[in-house]
Amino acid sequence: MGELRIGNRERELAMAALDEHLREGRLEPGEYAERSAVASTARFRSELDALFTDLPAPHPAYPHPVPDVGSVPAGGSPPPPPPPPTRAPDREDLPELVAPLGARLGRHAGLLSALAPAIALVLFLVTGLRFPQLFLLVPVAIGVLAYLGHRHGG
Repeated sequence: MGELRIGNRERELAMAALDEHLREGRLEPGEYAERSAVASTARFRSELDALFTDLPAPHPAYPHPVPDVGSVPAGGSPPPPPPPPTRAPDREDLPELVAPLGARLGRHAGLLSALAPAIALVLFLVTGLRFPQLFLLVPVAIGVLAYLGHRHGG
């Protein structure tokens, strides 16, 4: 039996850890790009783990540990699940579950920039052609989105 597959959440956590290493200067932009490409197409946890063997923490904080395939005892029954926690975990114990708004906007900066003129035109028509200044917001919106995309690696 082979290794268990990972999902998008594990890939996103690995990418977030690689982002931190880039910000800290542990990875050069070219190496970051190579490792990010591997992380975005990884199918197994071992592929992600291999990206961090030469890096200190942070490593991805996966939401659920992947059990070893061969960890079932000779009796045939799997080990009992761990007992539930008695207290709510601290905020630091939880992996980052939601990207900040700037990061989400930055990832979609190109699409939002392309839609900005159409949105301005619709607003212009909806207001009865009374506020042509709305078109001045188009370059401002594109500039803000470009800054967010650059700041968050988009």
